[in-house]
Amino acid sequence: MNTELFDRLGMPARIKEIAEYDIYSTDLRARLDTLAECSARLVEAPVSLVSVVLDTSQFIIGSYGVSGWVAYAQGTPAEWAICTHTVLAGKPYCVVDVLEDPEHAENPLVRMTGMRSYLGVPLIGFGGQTLGAMCVIDARPRVFTDVDKAVLDDGAEQAMKLLEAHRV
Repeated sequence: MNTELFDRLGMPARIKEIAEYDIYSTDLRARLDTLAECSARLVEAPVSLVSVVLDTSQFIIGSYGVSGWVAYAQGTPAEWAICTHTVLAGKPYCVVDVLEDPEHAENPLVRMTGMRSYLGVPLIGFGGQTLGAMCVIDARPRVFTDVDKAVLDDGAEQAMKLLEAHRV
């Protein structure tokens, strides 16, 4: 694990805020799955995620179209997760073609899943910490539109309302 990445993701205030949500609630997960499906359909993307990025891993708390080992594991290493870039930036993050992007072309997750394009927006918690991302993923290179981003912004807002209802 990249030590700098671990340090940035593992800031105590950020991890403490994540811990204040019941991200294991089956009711919450079902609602986030529905939200992810809605976002995927509106953006016409085969995959959508709602994820929380911890210090060493991305934990998928809602999804649509996720399969294989990622679905079984319900996440990925943080250093492989493109959502990590959204979290660290604290703003929308887009990759038109991961295979043409030097930042992502050698990412093992890209090679294993067939992912080609990504658009994610941050999930901002009640304390101002960026907790994770709401994203869509496509298997083809793609230029996402302002409308696509607006759909994800709305989805992220709805996801945070659902998470707020599951604060412990």
